[in-house]
Amino acid sequence: MKRLFILFIFSIGAASSSYSQEIIPFPDLSESHIAVYNQTEVFDDHNYTLYTEDYQIALRKLDNDLSQLDERIQTETDDILKSSLEAEKVILNKKRTKLLEEAELIDDLNKFY
Repeated sequence: MKRLFILFIFSIGAASSSYSQEIIPFPDLSESHIAVYNQTEVFDDHNYTLYTEDYQIALRKLDNDLSQLDERIQTETDDILKSSLEAEKVILNKKRTKLLEEAELIDDLNKFY
């Protein structure tokens, strides 16, 4: 009787293992985990598709102006002019940041209405 009972337990175990669930591996979340650990955001800086068309145009124009300014700074040899261009770049970056904040606020408001 003991042997029959043990045989029965093993047969149930073998049958249930053939119907076991498939293990699906998780996606690689290491970059997101590192970003959360360092308290930073992971997103594309130049993906403006979430914002309205007016903000998309304005942000792309600012990005274009910033890239042209970077090229001028790299090719400039005069230190005084170079420092004034860098100051202009700081002003443009502040404008871009404020415009992004405003666009995100408008996007959040549009979600509620």
